[in-house]
Amino acid sequence: MSALIFRTLYVQSTTQKLAGRFGFEAGLNLITGADNSIGKSTLARLPLWALGCDMAFDTDWKNFDVRALLKFELDGREHYVTRHRDEWRIRADDGLWTSYEVGSDEFEKKFASLVGFGAKLPRRKEPWIHEVPSPEHYFVAFYVDQMRGWVEPLNSFEIYKYENWKGTVLSFHVGYRSAEYFNLDAEIAKGKQAVLDDADLIDRYTKAVDVLDLFAPEEELPTTDVELDSAIADIQGTMVAVKRREQRALAVLRAKQEELEITKVQIGIAKAAVEALEKDYDYANDQLESDVLICPLCATRHDNTLLERASLLQDRADAEHQVQKLTERQSKIEAVVNTTLRRLDTVREDLSKLNRRFKRLDRDVTLKSILESMGTDSVRRRATSETNEARKRQRDYNKRLYTQRQELAELVDEDRDETINRYFRSELRELCRVLRIKPGFDIETATPLDFRKLVAVGGGADSTRMRLVYYLALHRVIQHYKTEVLAPLVLDTPNQQDQGVLNYSGVAAELKRRATDQTQFIICATRHQAMSQLEQDSHVIELDEAQLLSKEAFDRYEHRFNDWFA
Repeated sequence: MSALIFRTLYVQSTTQKLAGRFGFEAGLNLITGADNSIGKSTLARLPLWALGCDMAFDTDWKNFDVRALLKFELDGREHYVTRHRDEWRIRADDGLWTSYEVGSDEFEKKFASLVGFGAKLPRRKEPWIHEVPSPEHYFVAFYVDQMRGWVEPLNSFEIYKYENWKGTVLSFHVGYRSAEYFNLDAEIAKGKQAVLDDADLIDRYTKAVDVLDLFAPEEELPTTDVELDSAIADIQGTMVAVKRREQRALAVLRAKQEELEITKVQIGIAKAAVEALEKDYDYANDQLESDVLICPLCATRHDNTLLERASLLQDRADAEHQVQKLTERQSKIEAVVNTTLRRLDTVREDLSKLNRRFKRLDRDVTLKSILESMGTDSVRRRATSETNEARKRQRDYNKRLYTQRQELAELVDEDRDETINRYFRSELRELCRVLRIKPGFDIETATPLDFRKLVAVGGGADSTRMRLVYYLALHRVIQHYKTEVLAPLVLDTPNQQDQGVLNYSGVAAELKRRATDQTQFIICATRHQAMSQLEQDSHVIELDEAQLLSKEAFDRYEHRFNDWFA
């Protein structure tokens, strides 16, 4: 696989009448300036936003109603994409543009095919459907957010659509599992669900026949017209009334069961929020040994004060209160469901009384006689036919699943997995040596999936730098095994208050060594005298105190934007 190289980014605000043009080069790119709040992070995020990612822009920037064009290289060819709100377009070789809606299945498949991203993830509520995830799942291995990315690896985007997705996505990034594996696994999931669907169908038809047997024993119709007319008139009037009662009860039951399922999902989300906030607090309180979090590149200081930790406890208390309210609501709904079920039992008892009533009228007249006159034999034949077809499909599905599981097992190469792990460990070992970090874990057993365990001995600063080590090692594994298109590695350092020369020397040298012409690194950092080594032979994008976008650039490029977004 080749590398994805950003070349030129054009940005325009339609509401503020501002614009900007920014160039990038292969190798090391440094976005810098003398102040913290001059748009470095925004500029680093914009190329990813242009490629369809949901980025954490502030409210003021969102009000700019930005539209952008990104020119990038892939396989030695130039590509152009535009984005305005949720409309994403890509230009074909013939110059024609194809439009997609960001977040749609078609868009996510198109982007994945563009960068060779072959992972698939199961839906939360429909786990038998495996789908191509959004671009954030591709860039999560290549983008380190200014705040979220340094707290925990692979946490730079707010992704809640899928459960336990990080390990699955990582298994593709590093080469444990191929696109062929994910495609076959998706087919197996659909096949397993088809077997379950047919089992449910067989069960429902069996129960339907059981109901007919219960309410329609074999009896003969009355022999006189008077008896028959009387029985028919009576059954018609009574059954209509009972049926209406049953329909009303079933309607209430369905509505409340749906409401109950929604409430259970909300409880699950709220409990997950409680757990996440508790983990955040535990990390801030137990794993960070000081009241500050320091950037691995520049020793930037971030508050981890008692007040900050107390806010996490308050958020957790709010989430726990929400869980309590939802639980109470669930209990009330369950009470209504139970009441409705009792009403349905009453309806069934009324039907039983109706049957006994006809037996008293004439021992030869029963409910089955009337139902058979309406086609009970036809219902039985239909149920038998459908059941046989479902059983045949089940046998076919199970045979296919057996073969597919064998094929899936053949796609798992444990020797290759261990080779990847050894390469990853060698990268960790060398980076720890160069950056003078003492790992607080056993490197000889570490794997790319152990991103939560990679901490350093020596406090929060070294542990944060260890996360930089993880990203660099992960980037090199992807580059070495060519599992997908190698994206630019974007390192957005935290707001910088205190930068020391010793914090830059080893890191800068290692970044420059890795940022070759076959890759692209984009580093955001506030200007400091210690950055001279990082700036040397790098492409520097200097931002000043003025806005990231300007009126002059708007006038200069307005005709281009009008052509691109015509």
